[in-house]
Amino acid sequence: MAELSDDELWRSVEHTVEHVLLPAIDPTDEWARAAAIQLIGLARYGRTRAVIPEDPAELISILHRLSANPLVNRNWRSIRTPADLEATLGAVLADAANDDTPAGDEIRTELRPFVVARLDAELAATQGLIPYFRGQLDP
Repeated sequence: MAELSDDELWRSVEHTVEHVLLPAIDPTDEWARAAAIQLIGLARYGRTRAVIPEDPAELISILHRLSANPLVNRNWRSIRTPADLEATLGAVLADAANDDTPAGDEIRTELRPFVVARLDAELAATQGLIPYFRGQLDP
């Protein structure tokens, strides 16, 4: 038996949810209908999503380069997971937002643009999901 491609897999999930599960859900059960529509949206996204380049090494490199900055130094955590990296970035950027010293300026100039560009790329790639999470089947 041939292995299904990702497109075929996601198409089958979308078809099953849209044409089997959704019609079987009581029209008055708004929560279940919304959940089914969200699954359809995720399946459509799964078929067409672009790979978002995520290079934690580049972010970690920027943090290392800025390690003499007191905001980075104060908020540095051991980075073993993506969550550790996000926590460190969040803490450093939050402190920089309230810091009018050269340390805050350095973070806003060196780190913030890179993080914003990364978040913009993620938003651009996932914004098509928003209507489905509002319960709209065909946006």
